[in-house]
Amino acid sequence: MSQKQVFPRIRSIYADHYVKGSHRAKHTPRVNRPIRPRVIAWAGPTAFMRDRWYERDSWYKARIQKPEIVPRLHLIDPDRIVETFEERTKVFKAKENDIGFKKRPESVTIERDEEKLEKLARKKQLEIDLDLLKFDHLKIYDHYNIFEDLFMPGVYFNNTQKFGVKYGDTVVVKRGNLLTAADATSEPQIEIESLGSNAYNTVLMLNMDGDGFTAERPNDFDKSQLLHWCIANISDGQKNGETIVPYLPPTPYKGTGYHRIAFILFRHKEKIDFSDIQLKGDHLADRVFRLNRFFKQHENEITPSALNFSQIKYDESVDKTLHQIGMKSPRFFYEWNEPLKPKQIEFPKKAMPFNHYLDMYRPPELVKREMFKKKLERLVHQGKCEKAEYPDIFYPENKKKLPVWQHKELMRENIGSDKYAALYLKNGYKNAVEQAAATEEEEYESFKAQRKETSV
Repeated sequence: MSQKQVFPRIRSIYADHYVKGSHRAKHTPRVNRPIRPRVIAWAGPTAFMRDRWYERDSWYKARIQKPEIVPRLHLIDPDRIVETFEERTKVFKAKENDIGFKKRPESVTIERDEEKLEKLARKKQLEIDLDLLKFDHLKIYDHYNIFEDLFMPGVYFNNTQKFGVKYGDTVVVKRGNLLTAADATSEPQIEIESLGSNAYNTVLMLNMDGDGFTAERPNDFDKSQLLHWCIANISDGQKNGETIVPYLPPTPYKGTGYHRIAFILFRHKEKIDFSDIQLKGDHLADRVFRLNRFFKQHENEITPSALNFSQIKYDESVDKTLHQIGMKSPRFFYEWNEPLKPKQIEFPKKAMPFNHYLDMYRPPELVKREMFKKKLERLVHQGKCEKAEYPDIFYPENKKKLPVWQHKELMRENIGSDKYAALYLKNGYKNAVEQAAATEEEEYESFKAQRKETSV
């Protein structure tokens, strides 16, 4: 009889907690059991690296979808942004250098119904009456960046002297109101408050956005303007003085938008010789002026006491004004970039509905002709061509019976988006922006033709 080797059994910690009849619970459980390997296609850690697309030679890289190729964009590193856009736009630029007189005490208080104003503001019906604002209210000037563009950042002064500018009997310059060049063809009338002292006043009229002759602008401390008018040494209580620079109406060029026309009132004790700013010629470039240099030169003699401005845009009177001084009226046009479209290939990387794909590569003339034909059909059969009140009034029915692309195309046509905007525009162009650009382009071509005829 062979002797059988007996191994001692180790009692498990779970031996007291087992189901009756269970033999395994009384003994040590199996540990460190090797896991059965599985056959998998493991690409390794390099498959998840950021530069994995640069080499496509390995077998596993062909099984990973290649990302879409997009054009280069301006990338913003979020780690380098300290403040959000809202924080940056709400930053209050501190006013540090007060170059004017001491602020006058407030004598008039405006009574207002806060509850009524709140209701109007919620309904978007609240309008600000500029006549009720205090004449030394500076927030409107900060909004249009007047002080910084006239002098330098951080410089300001308070309106301590009432100062009014009026063209004719009705047109008044009032804290950035909108005017046309035809309103300012004649010399304005000025009203200066008399402070009861033997002092003098000087008025400068500047176009803050009209300098198109200074190519280099080194820094923010040397900004330039156009000097349209200068009346100096006006006695206190009077309206007339020495005309240093004769009046020239504002000349906002076509295509440059609104120009800020500022009227600055300086006060000084004695008469000053301003012959150094007199014009040397009749050209508009001879009126290039730098108010910051002018103020630094006479800083010990003059002090700004009032400021007013308006916004003036182009009309036909600008051409007459420039022709009178022997200049041609320039035209400015926007150069619109062509829409970005990928190269046409047999199998594009990004799926796209076939109707959008065809519209992208079809000649624009064919698309315009198709929209023009559709518009004529509507005018003949319906007598009008107007947008539908709803994108699709039979949405549930059309959603079932029409293909997806055709249903979307129907809603685009009803709301007038993309190419269908031509159905509801006056001249039938793709959209309002193209219509304005095409009008400007036609004017530009006619302007070049006239210029060519005159040169011949």
